[in-house]
Amino acid sequence: MKRYFDIRNKVFNLLLSFLGSLSFCVLLIRNYRILVSLLLFLPTFSFSQIDVLNNGLQISNSNDSVIIYGNVIHQGDGLIANAGSFYITGNWKNDNPLGNVFTIGSDGWVHLDGGTQTIGGNTITHFNNLELAGSGGVKQLNYVDTEVEDTLALNDRELAAGDKTVFVLSADAGVVTQSSGFVSSTNDGGLSRNTLSTNKYFFPVGSSFGGPYRPVDITPNSASANTFKVRMANVDASNENFYRNLKEGSLTEINPNFYHRISRTNGNSPADISIYFDNIVDGNFDKIAQWRNTPQWESIGTVEATTNYGLSGLKGLAFDNFSTTPFALTSEVISSVYVPNVFSPNGDGFNDILMVRGKAVAEIQFIVYDRWGEKVFETNDINTGWDGTYKGEPMNLAVFVYMLTGKYKNGKVIDEKGNFTLLR
Repeated sequence: MKRYFDIRNKVFNLLLSFLGSLSFCVLLIRNYRILVSLLLFLPTFSFSQIDVLNNGLQISNSNDSVIIYGNVIHQGDGLIANAGSFYITGNWKNDNPLGNVFTIGSDGWVHLDGGTQTIGGNTITHFNNLELAGSGGVKQLNYVDTEVEDTLALNDRELAAGDKTVFVLSADAGVVTQSSGFVSSTNDGGLSRNTLSTNKYFFPVGSSFGGPYRPVDITPNSASANTFKVRMANVDASNENFYRNLKEGSLTEINPNFYHRISRTNGNSPADISIYFDNIVDGNFDKIAQWRNTPQWESIGTVEATTNYGLSGLKGLAFDNFSTTPFALTSEVISSVYVPNVFSPNGDGFNDILMVRGKAVAEIQFIVYDRWGEKVFETNDINTGWDGTYKGEPMNLAVFVYMLTGKYKNGKVIDEKGNFTLLR
Protein backbone atom coordinates (compact mmCIF):
# COMPACT_ATOMS: atom_id res chain seq x y z
CA MET A 1 0.00 0.00 0.00
CA LYS A 2 1.44 3.40 -0.96
CA ARG A 3 0.94 6.77 0.67
CA TYR A 4 -0.63 8.16 -2.48
CA PHE A 5 -3.57 5.79 -2.18
CA ASP A 6 -6.84 7.59 -1.60
CA ILE A 7 -7.59 6.98 2.08
CA ARG A 8 -11.34 7.31 1.53
CA ASN A 9 -11.24 4.63 -1.16
CA LYS A 10 -9.18 2.44 1.12
CA VAL A 11 -11.71 2.73 3.94
CA PHE A 12 -14.50 1.94 1.52
CA ASN A 13 -12.69 -1.09 0.15
CA LEU A 14 -11.94 -2.36 3.62
CA LEU A 15 -15.56 -2.09 4.67
CA LEU A 16 -16.65 -4.00 1.58
CA SER A 17 -13.97 -6.66 1.59
CA PHE A 18 -13.42 -7.47 5.25
CA LEU A 19 -16.77 -8.49 6.70
CA GLY A 20 -16.79 -10.65 9.85
CA SER A 21 -17.33 -10.31 13.59
CA LEU A 22 -14.48 -8.09 14.75
CA SER A 23 -16.17 -5.27 16.66
CA PHE A 24 -13.68 -2.40 16.86
CA CYS A 25 -10.09 -2.00 15.86
CA VAL A 26 -7.55 0.56 14.80
CA LEU A 27 -5.68 -0.11 11.58
CA LEU A 28 -2.25 1.32 10.95
CA ILE A 29 -1.55 1.40 7.21
CA ARG A 30 2.04 2.54 6.86
CA ASN A 31 1.90 6.11 8.22
CA TYR A 32 -1.92 6.51 8.20
CA ARG A 33 -4.14 5.58 11.15
CA ILE A 34 -7.73 4.78 10.25
CA LEU A 35 -10.40 4.10 12.86
CA VAL A 36 -12.80 1.53 11.45
CA SER A 37 -15.88 0.00 13.04
CA LEU A 38 -16.56 -3.35 11.42
CA LEU A 39 -19.59 -5.58 11.70
CA LEU A 40 -18.88 -8.61 9.54
CA PHE A 41 -20.57 -11.89 8.79
CA LEU A 42 -18.08 -14.16 7.04
CA PRO A 43 -16.38 -16.84 9.21
CA THR A 44 -12.91 -15.98 7.86
CA PHE A 45 -11.41 -12.68 6.78
CA SER A 46 -7.95 -11.19 6.39
CA PHE A 47 -6.09 -7.93 6.45
CA SER A 48 -3.49 -7.64 3.70
CA GLN A 49 -0.10 -5.99 4.28
CA ILE A 50 -1.20 -3.89 7.24
CA ASP A 51 -0.46 -3.55 10.94
CA VAL A 52 -3.27 -3.78 13.50
CA LEU A 53 -2.72 -1.05 16.08
CA ASN A 54 -5.00 -1.30 19.10
CA ASN A 55 -4.84 2.14 20.69
CA GLY A 56 -7.49 1.60 23.36
CA LEU A 57 -10.62 0.12 21.82
CA GLN A 58 -12.40 -3.16 22.48
CA ILE A 59 -11.79 -5.96 19.97
CA SER A 60 -14.13 -8.94 19.87
CA ASN A 61 -13.60 -12.11 17.86
CA SER A 62 -16.50 -14.50 18.26
CA ASN A 63 -15.24 -17.85 17.02
CA ASP A 64 -13.90 -16.54 13.70
CA SER A 65 -10.54 -16.88 11.98
CA VAL A 66 -8.75 -13.57 11.54
CA ILE A 67 -5.67 -13.52 9.30
CA ILE A 68 -3.39 -10.53 9.71
CA TYR A 69 -0.54 -10.08 7.24
CA GLY A 70 1.46 -7.77 9.46
CA ASN A 71 2.19 -6.87 13.07
CA VAL A 72 -0.23 -6.67 15.99
CA ILE A 73 0.60 -3.80 18.34
CA HIS A 74 -1.21 -3.04 21.60
CA GLN A 75 -0.22 0.36 22.93
CA GLY A 76 -3.43 1.54 24.57
CA ASP A 77 -5.60 0.05 27.29
CA GLY A 78 -7.95 -1.75 24.92
CA LEU A 79 -8.77 -5.45 25.38
CA ILE A 80 -9.40 -8.41 23.11
CA ALA A 81 -12.25 -10.85 23.71
CA ASN A 82 -11.03 -13.81 21.66
CA ALA A 83 -13.09 -16.95 21.23
CA GLY A 84 -11.69 -17.69 17.79
CA SER A 85 -8.27 -17.62 16.13
CA PHE A 86 -5.84 -14.92 15.11
CA TYR A 87 -3.31 -15.93 12.44
CA ILE A 88 -0.45 -13.42 12.45
CA THR A 89 2.49 -13.25 10.06
CA GLY A 90 4.24 -10.34 11.76
CA ASN A 91 5.32 -9.59 15.31
CA TRP A 92 3.23 -9.38 18.48
CA LYS A 93 3.87 -6.41 20.75
CA ASN A 94 2.08 -5.66 24.02
CA ASP A 95 2.54 -2.21 25.55
CA ASN A 96 -0.90 -2.18 27.19
CA PRO A 97 -0.40 -0.12 30.39
CA LEU A 98 -3.07 -2.13 32.21
CA GLY A 99 -1.36 -5.48 31.61
CA ASN A 100 -2.62 -8.39 29.57
CA VAL A 101 -4.62 -7.60 26.44
CA PHE A 102 -7.06 -10.55 26.54
CA THR A 103 -10.23 -10.46 28.57
CA ILE A 104 -10.90 -13.10 31.22
CA GLY A 105 -12.36 -16.21 29.64
CA SER A 106 -10.85 -15.63 26.19
CA ASP A 107 -10.30 -19.26 25.25
CA GLY A 108 -9.21 -18.72 21.64
CA TRP A 109 -5.92 -19.16 19.83
CA VAL A 110 -3.08 -17.01 18.58
CA HIS A 111 -1.15 -18.63 15.73
CA LEU A 112 2.27 -17.19 14.90
CA ASP A 113 2.01 -18.00 11.22
CA GLY A 114 4.99 -16.26 9.64
CA GLY A 115 8.73 -16.81 9.47
CA THR A 116 10.94 -15.35 12.21
CA GLN A 117 8.60 -13.54 14.62
CA THR A 118 8.88 -11.91 18.03
CA ILE A 119 6.67 -11.66 21.10
CA GLY A 120 7.63 -8.45 22.81
CA GLY A 121 6.62 -5.18 24.38
CA ASN A 122 6.71 -3.77 27.89
CA THR A 123 4.01 -6.07 29.28
CA ILE A 124 3.72 -9.85 29.56
CA THR A 125 1.09 -11.32 27.24
CA HIS A 126 -1.09 -14.03 28.73
CA PHE A 127 -2.09 -16.19 25.75
CA ASN A 128 -4.80 -18.76 26.25
CA ASN A 129 -3.55 -21.05 23.46
CA LEU A 130 -0.42 -20.34 21.43
CA GLU A 131 0.72 -22.16 18.31
CA LEU A 132 4.03 -21.75 16.48
CA ALA A 133 3.40 -22.28 12.80
CA GLY A 134 4.37 -20.79 9.45
CA SER A 135 6.89 -21.71 6.81
CA GLY A 136 10.01 -21.55 8.96
CA GLY A 137 12.07 -19.33 11.18
CA VAL A 138 12.53 -18.97 14.92
CA LYS A 139 9.93 -17.40 17.21
CA GLN A 140 11.58 -15.19 19.80
CA LEU A 141 10.72 -13.56 23.12
CA ASN A 142 11.80 -9.94 22.90
CA TYR A 143 12.49 -8.27 26.28
CA VAL A 144 9.60 -9.91 28.10
CA ASP A 145 8.40 -13.25 29.53
CA THR A 146 5.26 -14.84 28.14
CA GLU A 147 2.45 -16.89 29.67
CA VAL A 148 0.28 -19.60 28.11
CA GLU A 149 -2.85 -20.56 30.01
CA ASP A 150 -3.65 -23.80 28.19
CA THR A 151 -1.96 -25.27 25.10
CA LEU A 152 1.52 -24.46 23.83
CA ALA A 153 1.84 -26.10 20.40
CA LEU A 154 5.48 -25.88 19.27
CA ASN A 155 5.14 -28.11 16.19
CA ASP A 156 8.61 -28.08 14.54
CA ARG A 157 9.53 -24.52 15.54
CA GLU A 158 12.06 -23.18 18.03
CA LEU A 159 10.77 -20.74 20.63
CA ALA A 160 13.89 -18.78 21.59
CA ALA A 161 13.24 -17.41 25.08
CA GLY A 162 16.72 -15.95 25.62
CA ASP A 163 17.05 -15.01 29.28
CA LYS A 164 13.25 -14.88 29.65
CA THR A 165 10.81 -17.60 30.71
CA VAL A 166 7.90 -19.28 28.96
CA PHE A 167 5.29 -20.02 31.65
CA VAL A 168 2.75 -22.76 30.89
CA LEU A 169 0.13 -22.31 33.60
CA SER A 170 -2.20 -25.27 33.03
CA ALA A 171 -1.38 -28.26 35.23
CA ASP A 172 -2.67 -30.63 32.54
CA ALA A 173 0.33 -32.81 31.61
CA GLY A 174 -0.64 -32.93 27.92
CA VAL A 175 -0.83 -29.23 27.03
CA VAL A 176 2.73 -28.88 25.70
CA THR A 177 2.93 -30.50 22.27
CA GLN A 178 5.51 -30.66 19.48
CA SER A 179 6.85 -32.72 16.62
CA SER A 180 10.49 -31.63 16.81
CA GLY A 181 10.16 -28.10 18.19
CA PHE A 182 11.59 -26.93 21.49
CA VAL A 183 12.12 -24.00 23.84
CA SER A 184 15.67 -22.66 23.89
CA SER A 185 17.04 -20.23 26.45
CA THR A 186 20.14 -18.65 27.96
CA ASN A 187 21.22 -17.58 31.44
CA ASP A 188 18.16 -17.74 33.73
CA GLY A 189 15.61 -18.32 30.98
CA GLY A 190 13.70 -21.55 30.43
CA LEU A 191 10.38 -23.37 30.25
CA SER A 192 8.23 -23.36 33.40
CA ARG A 193 5.30 -25.72 34.00
CA ASN A 194 2.79 -26.12 36.82
CA THR A 195 2.03 -29.66 37.99
CA LEU A 196 -0.92 -31.05 39.92
CA SER A 197 -0.68 -34.79 39.33
CA THR A 198 1.74 -37.70 39.30
CA ASN A 199 1.69 -37.78 35.49
CA LYS A 200 4.81 -37.26 33.40
CA TYR A 201 5.36 -33.63 32.38
CA PHE A 202 7.28 -33.06 29.16
CA PHE A 203 9.85 -30.25 28.88
CA PRO A 204 10.99 -30.04 25.23
CA VAL A 205 14.07 -27.88 25.74
CA GLY A 206 16.97 -27.52 23.36
CA SER A 207 19.92 -25.57 22.07
CA SER A 208 19.87 -21.79 22.07
CA PHE A 209 22.08 -21.88 18.96
CA GLY A 210 19.80 -23.67 16.52
CA GLY A 211 20.89 -27.15 17.52
CA PRO A 212 18.98 -30.26 18.61
CA TYR A 213 16.69 -30.56 21.57
CA ARG A 214 17.61 -32.58 24.65
CA PRO A 215 14.32 -32.86 26.53
CA VAL A 216 13.53 -33.57 30.16
CA ASP A 217 10.60 -35.41 31.73
CA ILE A 218 9.56 -34.61 35.31
CA THR A 219 7.18 -36.91 37.16
CA PRO A 220 6.14 -35.55 40.57
CA ASN A 221 5.83 -38.14 43.32
CA SER A 222 2.67 -36.49 44.68
CA ALA A 223 -0.34 -34.72 43.21
CA SER A 224 0.30 -31.54 45.15
CA ALA A 225 0.81 -28.19 43.42
CA ASN A 226 4.36 -27.71 42.15
CA THR A 227 6.13 -25.62 39.55
CA PHE A 228 9.26 -26.84 37.74
CA LYS A 229 11.49 -24.86 35.41
CA VAL A 230 13.99 -26.35 32.94
CA ARG A 231 16.69 -24.90 30.73
CA MET A 232 19.05 -26.83 28.47
CA ALA A 233 22.40 -25.04 28.65
CA ASN A 234 24.10 -25.79 25.34
CA VAL A 235 27.56 -24.88 26.64
CA ASP A 236 30.38 -26.41 28.61
CA ALA A 237 29.28 -26.10 32.23
CA SER A 238 32.72 -24.70 33.09
CA ASN A 239 31.91 -21.67 30.91
CA GLU A 240 29.14 -20.79 33.35
CA ASN A 241 31.34 -21.35 36.43
CA PHE A 242 30.22 -24.90 37.17
CA TYR A 243 33.69 -26.31 36.67
CA ARG A 244 33.79 -29.88 35.38
CA ASN A 245 37.12 -30.62 37.06
CA LEU A 246 35.50 -30.09 40.48
CA LYS A 247 33.82 -33.44 41.06
CA GLU A 248 33.66 -36.20 43.60
CA GLY A 249 36.13 -39.01 43.12
CA SER A 250 33.59 -41.58 41.98
CA LEU A 251 32.77 -39.62 38.82
CA THR A 252 34.60 -39.52 35.52
CA GLU A 253 34.40 -36.58 33.12
CA ILE A 254 31.27 -34.46 33.31
CA ASN A 255 29.52 -34.12 29.93
CA PRO A 256 31.35 -31.25 28.17
CA ASN A 257 28.65 -30.62 25.55
CA PHE A 258 25.69 -29.41 27.60
CA TYR A 259 24.04 -29.53 30.98
CA HIS A 260 20.54 -28.74 32.32
CA ARG A 261 19.24 -26.35 34.93
CA ILE A 262 16.24 -27.92 36.64
CA SER A 263 14.57 -26.17 39.56
CA ARG A 264 11.43 -26.55 41.61
CA THR A 265 10.26 -22.97 41.99
CA ASN A 266 7.09 -23.80 43.90
CA GLY A 267 5.94 -26.76 46.02
CA ASN A 268 7.80 -29.49 47.85
CA SER A 269 7.10 -32.77 46.06
CA PRO A 270 10.04 -35.04 45.16
CA ALA A 271 10.10 -36.01 41.51
CA ASP A 272 11.58 -38.50 39.09
CA ILE A 273 13.78 -36.61 36.60
CA SER A 274 14.60 -38.06 33.18
CA ILE A 275 17.28 -36.39 31.04
CA TYR A 276 17.53 -37.51 27.39
CA PHE A 277 20.54 -37.57 25.08
CA ASP A 278 21.84 -39.02 21.83
CA ASN A 279 24.35 -41.69 22.81
CA ILE A 280 25.95 -41.56 19.35
CA VAL A 281 26.43 -37.80 19.23
CA ASP A 282 26.79 -37.04 22.94
CA GLY A 283 28.46 -40.21 24.26
CA ASN A 284 27.33 -42.80 26.79
CA PHE A 285 26.51 -41.96 30.39
CA ASP A 286 25.29 -43.94 33.36
CA LYS A 287 24.91 -41.26 36.05
CA ILE A 288 23.34 -37.85 36.62
CA ALA A 289 25.40 -35.39 38.61
CA GLN A 290 24.33 -32.21 40.38
CA TRP A 291 26.39 -29.18 41.34
CA ARG A 292 26.14 -28.88 45.14
CA ASN A 293 27.76 -28.98 48.59
CA THR A 294 31.49 -28.05 48.31
CA PRO A 295 30.35 -26.94 45.64
CA GLN A 296 31.25 -29.66 43.18
CA TRP A 297 29.62 -32.15 40.82
CA GLU A 298 28.21 -35.07 42.83
CA SER A 299 26.13 -38.10 41.87
CA ILE A 300 22.42 -37.62 42.63
CA GLY A 301 22.16 -41.29 43.61
CA THR A 302 19.98 -44.01 42.16
CA VAL A 303 19.30 -43.76 38.42
CA GLU A 304 17.96 -46.14 35.83
CA ALA A 305 18.22 -46.26 32.05
CA THR A 306 15.24 -45.16 29.99
CA THR A 307 14.39 -44.29 26.38
CA ASN A 308 11.88 -41.95 24.75
CA TYR A 309 11.58 -39.51 21.84
CA GLY A 310 14.07 -41.64 19.89
CA LEU A 311 16.76 -40.84 22.47
CA SER A 312 18.56 -42.56 25.32
CA GLY A 313 17.90 -41.32 28.82
CA LEU A 314 18.76 -41.55 32.50
CA LYS A 315 16.06 -41.38 35.16
CA GLY A 316 16.84 -40.12 38.65
CA LEU A 317 14.39 -41.58 41.15
CA ALA A 318 12.51 -39.62 43.82
CA PHE A 319 14.90 -36.71 43.63
CA ASP A 320 14.24 -33.97 46.19
CA ASN A 321 17.34 -31.77 46.36
CA PHE A 322 16.45 -28.80 44.17
CA SER A 323 18.50 -26.36 46.26
CA THR A 324 20.88 -25.90 43.32
CA THR A 325 19.81 -26.19 39.71
CA PRO A 326 22.65 -27.53 37.49
CA PHE A 327 22.36 -31.18 36.42
CA ALA A 328 24.79 -32.94 34.07
CA LEU A 329 25.24 -36.36 32.51
CA THR A 330 28.27 -38.25 33.74
CA SER A 331 29.59 -41.75 34.44
CA GLU A 332 30.52 -43.33 37.73
CA VAL A 333 33.88 -45.07 37.97
CA ILE A 334 33.87 -48.48 39.61
CA SER A 335 36.87 -48.30 41.93
CA SER A 336 39.19 -51.23 41.20
CA VAL A 337 42.79 -52.36 40.89
CA TYR A 338 44.25 -55.26 38.94
CA VAL A 339 47.72 -56.82 38.77
CA PRO A 340 48.38 -59.21 35.82
CA ASN A 341 49.34 -62.75 36.82
CA VAL A 342 52.11 -62.97 34.22
CA PHE A 343 54.46 -60.67 32.31
CA SER A 344 57.38 -61.22 29.92
CA PRO A 345 60.14 -58.56 29.96
CA ASN A 346 61.90 -59.90 26.86
CA GLY A 347 62.07 -56.68 24.84
CA ASP A 348 59.52 -57.66 22.22
CA GLY A 349 57.34 -54.64 22.99
CA PHE A 350 54.48 -56.69 24.40
CA ASN A 351 53.81 -57.04 28.11
CA ASP A 352 57.37 -55.97 28.95
CA ILE A 353 56.40 -53.90 32.01
CA LEU A 354 54.36 -55.10 34.97
CA MET A 355 51.83 -52.32 35.69
CA VAL A 356 49.13 -51.94 38.32
CA ARG A 357 45.93 -51.23 36.45
CA GLY A 358 43.33 -49.28 38.38
CA LYS A 359 40.33 -46.95 38.27
CA ALA A 360 39.69 -44.08 40.65
CA VAL A 361 42.93 -44.73 42.52
CA ALA A 362 44.11 -41.84 44.71
CA GLU A 363 47.34 -43.35 46.11
CA ILE A 364 49.18 -46.69 46.09
CA GLN A 365 52.23 -48.51 47.40
CA PHE A 366 53.19 -51.46 45.19
CA ILE A 367 55.98 -53.78 46.43
CA VAL A 368 57.37 -56.90 44.71
CA TYR A 369 59.26 -59.65 46.61
CA ASP A 370 61.15 -62.64 45.31
CA ARG A 371 60.52 -66.15 46.65
CA TRP A 372 63.02 -65.63 49.47
CA GLY A 373 61.23 -62.51 50.69
CA GLU A 374 63.71 -59.98 49.34
CA LYS A 375 62.17 -56.74 48.04
CA VAL A 376 63.08 -56.32 44.36
CA PHE A 377 60.80 -53.42 43.34
CA GLU A 378 58.72 -50.65 44.94
CA THR A 379 56.68 -47.68 43.61
CA ASN A 380 54.11 -45.16 44.80
CA ASP A 381 53.16 -44.16 41.25
CA ILE A 382 50.44 -46.12 39.48
CA ASN A 383 51.99 -45.06 36.18
CA THR A 384 55.36 -46.61 37.02
CA GLY A 385 55.85 -50.38 36.51
CA TRP A 386 58.53 -53.02 37.02
CA ASP A 387 60.75 -53.99 34.09
CA GLY A 388 61.84 -57.33 35.63
CA THR A 389 65.31 -56.21 36.76
CA TYR A 390 66.95 -55.99 40.16
CA LYS A 391 70.03 -53.87 40.78
CA GLY A 392 70.33 -53.49 37.01
CA GLU A 393 70.30 -57.20 36.27
CA PRO A 394 67.40 -59.11 34.65
CA MET A 395 65.60 -61.54 36.93
CA ASN A 396 65.18 -65.17 35.91
CA LEU A 397 61.91 -66.97 35.30
CA ALA A 398 60.20 -67.30 38.67
CA VAL A 399 57.08 -66.66 40.70
CA PHE A 400 57.04 -63.36 42.63
CA VAL A 401 54.81 -62.05 45.41
CA TYR A 402 53.35 -58.53 45.52
CA MET A 403 51.68 -56.37 48.18
CA LEU A 404 49.44 -53.50 47.10
CA THR A 405 48.09 -50.89 49.55
CA GLY A 406 46.61 -47.41 49.18
CA LYS A 407 43.28 -45.60 48.76
CA TYR A 408 40.64 -45.05 46.12
CA LYS A 409 39.37 -41.54 45.37
CA ASN A 410 36.19 -42.30 47.29
CA GLY A 411 38.28 -42.98 50.41
CA LYS A 412 38.03 -46.77 50.33
CA VAL A 413 41.23 -48.53 51.45
CA ILE A 414 43.23 -50.76 49.06
CA ASP A 415 44.86 -53.77 50.73
CA GLU A 416 45.67 -56.66 48.39
CA LYS A 417 48.35 -59.23 47.88
CA GLY A 418 49.00 -61.99 45.35
CA ASN A 419 51.58 -63.47 43.01
CA PHE A 420 52.56 -63.42 39.34
CA THR A 421 54.97 -65.24 37.06
CA LEU A 422 57.91 -63.65 35.22
CA LEU A 423 58.51 -65.27 31.83
CA ARG A 424 61.31 -64.74 29.31
